[in-house]
Amino acid sequence: MTSTDNPKFIHHDGYIGMMVDDSETLAAHEVYKDHQAADGTKQRAFVSTVVDENYRGAGLAGKLVKYSLDDALERGFRIIAICPYVKNWIEKQDDPRYAQASDTPRPEHFE
Repeated sequence: MTSTDNPKFIHHDGYIGMMVDDSETLAAHEVYKDHQAADGTKQRAFVSTVVDENYRGAGLAGKLVKYSLDDALERGFRIIAICPYVKNWIEKQDDPRYAQASDTPRPEHFE
């Protein structure tokens, strides 16, 4: 059974996975890298958003990005949008929290 309305999110070191059915298959995952700025600010750099080809077209990428960004904000991270999908998603949102919590990517975020 597929449930794109009520996905299950799995937290792993370096990514958040999303499952939408009983197959235990990751339908999508958001890759991130945590960073601490010189001033002590916690930042989470979102590197890539990946949706398995068998699950594309169901709006999973947007749901995964929203969950991942909300999780980062709740944990006290600022957002670094390296992934073009994440950057565009933030720009299209009416909720100003995402843009207000965003920092510009710097060379250290790509290491």
